[in-house]
Amino acid sequence: MVDCLKELVQDHPEPIDWHSACEQVNDPRRKQGKRFSITAILLLAMAAILSNHVWELAIAQWGAGQSEEVKKALGFEKGVTPHQSTIHRLFRKVSAEELEAAFRRIFLHILQKEEEQRGANAVAIDGKAQRGRLKFEEEHGYPVHAVSLVDHQTGIVLTQGHVEKTDVVPTSKLTGATEQEEQEEKKQKSELAVASRLIHHIDWKGKVLSGDALYCQRCLCYALRQAGGDYLFLVKGNQPHLFDDLRLLFAPPAPAKRAGEGILRLPEQHAQTTEKGHGRVDIHSIRVSSELKGYSDWPGLEQVFEIRRRWQSKGEWHEAVRYGVTSLPATIAIPERLLKLKRGHWTIENGLHYVKDVTMGEDKSMTHCDNGPKIMAALRNTAVSLLRHAGFSTIAARMRYNSTHPQAALEVLSLSLS
Repeated sequence: MVDCLKELVQDHPEPIDWHSACEQVNDPRRKQGKRFSITAILLLAMAAILSNHVWELAIAQWGAGQSEEVKKALGFEKGVTPHQSTIHRLFRKVSAEELEAAFRRIFLHILQKEEEQRGANAVAIDGKAQRGRLKFEEEHGYPVHAVSLVDHQTGIVLTQGHVEKTDVVPTSKLTGATEQEEQEEKKQKSELAVASRLIHHIDWKGKVLSGDALYCQRCLCYALRQAGGDYLFLVKGNQPHLFDDLRLLFAPPAPAKRAGEGILRLPEQHAQTTEKGHGRVDIHSIRVSSELKGYSDWPGLEQVFEIRRRWQSKGEWHEAVRYGVTSLPATIAIPERLLKLKRGHWTIENGLHYVKDVTMGEDKSMTHCDNGPKIMAALRNTAVSLLRHAGFSTIAARMRYNSTHPQAALEVLSLSLS
């Protein structure tokens, strides 16, 4: 198995040119006394993270313990690697936006296709907090630090945007609200501000954006349609009129008032999936309707749906109902496709956020000064994306393997000892 996976890495048709990618990242250090290039330090950090060394101190220690050949492959020609303090100072000052743009160009190029049919590729959007930073934030600060866009099929992070203090509504404007409501308002405003910026960085032709109810906003849906993309969002109480329309549409029909009187049933499509595993049974059923098209003034609305999930756990049955909207027409997105898109949205939770928190320890990280946490988050995203692109599904196992085989980490980075 290991040999087959290593062949996948070695057979990449086009290696990544890190030097060209990092040219757009300005080095904030003075030229005087600068011993290491910014590209070499970034490659060192990524190689160390790929080798299960996920803290700044661990990165420096991993680099110092490598052979001369590995150091030269990373760009340290003299065989000397930077100290932890050097890495820490650089990451505090380097621009997170420039680094994210460099990584974005790499992975958008990897996933670029000549012609994409409408709705062929799905992208998930979601926000994430770094819990280790929360204790250093100001009191009642915003609980989300970054918003990511992840490809459903590959699990590659297309780009990530960071929440800035200017994205957050000041508390003084939230009069009459409870502390919990203020926190929720800050969370929504900050995430939506970042999402609006991220949309402009992606070519949306042939892509559909999936997200939870927070992202079901008129401005985002309109912007996606204007950019040639589509959307699939859940709907909850944050859009009360749309939510009421969906509940009314999918409500059980009223019984006949008198014998022989018919019941009006609007046309709709159905699909269902059943999954068994880990001692539980999951049944997902979907009802899809195009009846609100033309009736609702929601931007680009083509279909609405109701997803009913029933699952059995420890001998008891549970049920949950969700409503959603999409701009994909019925001729392109049949019920089975919509159900798959909704299930695929969990890629960002299971394939990225869980890996970063549990495998890479992001929630435990105490890095909080200046741009340091943003740079480390970007490097973790890139490490996960590189491993996904190389064909590895079990990130933790591969990182443990790389920890004793540094040449394997170099191969994932398109580097070689020669």
